Amino acid sequence: MTVPETFPESCTVFFADLAGSTRLYERAGDAAAYRLVEQCLLGMRREIQACGGRVVKNTGDGLLAVFSDPNGAPEAAIRIHNVVQDLPRVSGQKMAARVAFHTGTVIVSEDDVFGDTVNVAARLLELASPGRAITSEQSVQELKTEWRSLLHPLQSRSLRGVSRLTAPFELVCESVGDLTVVQCVTLDAEDSPELRLSIGGRSLTLNAQMPSARLGRGASSEIRVTDTRASREHAYIELRGDKFVLVDRSSNGTFVAIDGEREFVLSHEEVVLRKRGRIALGRSSSESHDVIEFAGL
Repeated sequence: MTVPETFPESCTVFFADLAGSTRLYERAGDAAAYRLVEQCLLGMRREIQACGGRVVKNTGDGLLAVFSDPNGAPEAAIRIHNVVQDLPRVSGQKMAARVAFHTGTVIVSEDDVFGDTVNVAARLLELASPGRAITSEQSVQELKTEWRSLLHPLQSRSLRGVSRLTAPFELVCESVGDLTVVQCVTLDAEDSPELRLSIGGRSLTLNAQMPSARLGRGASSEIRVTDTRASREHAYIELRGDKFVLVDRSSNGTFVAIDGEREFVLSHEEVVLRKRGRIALGRSSSESHDVIEFAGL
């Protein structure tokens, strides 16, 4: 679709994406899965347009859209989640959508939009769990009071490919007065990613309800260690879509050993935690007395 020349250079960039479509194709077969995905995309497109947005293009099993009025973005997010949630199960699988949006300036071409605003919105989408909507502080500042009251801040973090720290917000998933907002989607257990962290007889499970944990010597850390080589705010683990990502922010690095693979060290880098393994802060797991074990559930 061609973006009209009159479209403003400052806008809200909006991504919506279907979660679990790959598994749907495996379970239901190509024909049935394709029909459901197309039905989802058509419903997404209608809701975006009904809220004043303009669909720029398809992005695989999702859409990229733009809003001249940022207040249309959370409304579209709610409508999209409701439309997708109301669809019937196919081969036992329930569909869910992930949404993210960010406000700023864009570069407009004949059939696309480019720039840092688009990149940040795309990275925010990686943080969104199925049935959730994530946005940025810049977007929140542009929203009306009634929308701002339905958003709550998440921990500031580094986004892949974005040099500055980003302060994301999540749309509150409940009903408030006469305004219906998005309900969390309850997925099958096998579709809901979980990661168990264990250290010294203590364990913590990360999932959609508890999507992140801080690691370090600081009192605010959910996983606290005593090793002096560990920083107070050493690293954190967070759920991005259907993956758990470990992000190092330390002076001495984070050592990771995935079962069956050689140990490696992160230095202001990040890695997807796969299967099972061990994490040590500031020194190798073979030398540390504060080894954190992780296991995907």
